[in-house]
Parts: sequence; structure tokens; C-alpha cells
Amino acid sequence: MVEPYLTMAEIEAKYPNEWVLVDKLKKGRDGFAVGGIVAAHGAERGAVYQIAESLPVPRDVAIFYTGPIPEDVLFVL
Repeated sequence: MVEPYLTMAEIEAKYPNEWVLVDKLKKGRDGFAVGGIVAAHGAERGAVYQIAESLPVPRDVAIFYTGPIPEDVLFVL
């Protein structure tokens, strides 16, 4: 079954507080993701990253967390 294209707002609503791997990423003029196809999702970040690593490259994907980020967490990009 082919998953449907979802906007980022739809993804956040459908998969609350989960790590999400978005494939076939579409970006707006500002370069930020506006939607795509959810290739994987789950509570465990590592499991989602493993699936991402198994995808053929090059691939335009994004991995992000849909829940609130605690104030004591530091992200390095």
C-alpha cells in the first residue's frame, strides 16, 4: 500500500509525540519542509534512524520529533 502525501501539520496531528521519517520531502520557497510521505514513525528514535539508513541514496528525507522538546535538551544540527 502506498502511503498518501501529508502536510507537516497532518503528520504532526496523526503521529503525536513520535519520531517520524518523511520521504519524498517537499519544501517551500523558504527551504523548510511542507510535507511528504511518512516512511516510518515510532516512539524510539533509533528504530526510525535504522529504517532511514536502509533507504537507497541519494534520498531527500527528514527525521523529526512531533512532540514538545524539553527545555533542558540541546540539539546540534
